[in-house]
Amino acid sequence: MSSIPKIRPTPFHARAASQNSFNRWTSRNGFTLAKDYGDAQAEALAARTSAVLIDISWRWRVAFEGAKAAECLARLVTKNANALIPGQSLKALWLNDGGAVRGAGVVARYASDQFLVASAGTDAAWFGKAVRPFDVSLRDLTEQDGGLAIIGPYAEAILQAAGLSGDLAPLNFRKLFWRGLDVTLSRWGEQDGFEIWCKADDCFVLWDRLIRAGESFGIRAAGSDAADILDIEMGVPRPDRDYRAAKDDFGRAPLPESLGLEGLIDEGHLGFNGRNASLDARSAANFALVGVAIDSEIPAPFSPLSRSGRSVGKTLTSMHSPLLRRAIALAHVEKSVAAVGEEFSVALPLSLDHSENRNVGGHVAALPFVTLPESEKG
Repeated sequence: MSSIPKIRPTPFHARAASQNSFNRWTSRNGFTLAKDYGDAQAEALAARTSAVLIDISWRWRVAFEGAKAAECLARLVTKNANALIPGQSLKALWLNDGGAVRGAGVVARYASDQFLVASAGTDAAWFGKAVRPFDVSLRDLTEQDGGLAIIGPYAEAILQAAGLSGDLAPLNFRKLFWRGLDVTLSRWGEQDGFEIWCKADDCFVLWDRLIRAGESFGIRAAGSDAADILDIEMGVPRPDRDYRAAKDDFGRAPLPESLGLEGLIDEGHLGFNGRNASLDARSAANFALVGVAIDSEIPAPFSPLSRSGRSVGKTLTSMHSPLLRRAIALAHVEKSVAAVGEEFSVALPLSLDHSENRNVGGHVAALPFVTLPESEKG
């Protein structure tokens, strides 16, 4: 008898439910999330013009603890976590033995012997096996804590109105005692916003304080559809949404280069798992991740891209961008047609099963699609 995967509420579920008047839900990493709060387009636009709150409690977070935690992580991820000092973080990949991408995430150093790995995809079994030779313990924090991302040009002003200082460099974090709550303020996301993490029992207080502080700035809650729009605008691929992670030991796909993630590999960092295989396979990456601007307002997810009647790739996640007023997509295309400006024919689906299509134009656009103002970059 097969077991049914458990779907859990996040610690913010009651607050989300009170605002989800259309009762539209989805799931990520086994957690129930609001798909939208009535209008995903308006929510995504608010993230560019005012501010939004997004529940990110679903992201996998695991603590690495032990005297050899730094040495352990230096062997597992593609950048040298041992070089961090407490309060600093880095973004890195972890690869399988074949050099393919198992996962991507943030590695944060809390103390000499304590680190945190946060990711959009879980890989508990692999990490659990990998840490054994180092006598390092793992502690899953995903259900113990909750987190909110606050994104938008007024994000820092809202933090200040709530009594929190947003004076924090990207990829840094700090633990704070904030009006009776123990919280961690971080800047780990791709949208140049902030994240606030707290114990599950304190999540309602955190939500309410930020909503009150942001009222005069037009803050609103945003669901997973808006978060996907923001990701695509910034050119960020996600596991399970855009690609299948290499969970087998010797799989050869996806390669970091095919996902545009080669920048998360430090070639000067020696000895991490899959390093030699990854470097040897670089020339084998025949496809590249690009952004495609579609000559339509209708998205074209996972649709063929062709040129002169020949297939040259396919789109991945595709959404309508309210800021750009057109459909956009991440896409895998042959390297020979990956330059900005290259044109394609996009099969625009007219039915859910893609049995009926209409061809429209599209072209490779520079990533990210959206360049944030300097005031948002910190």
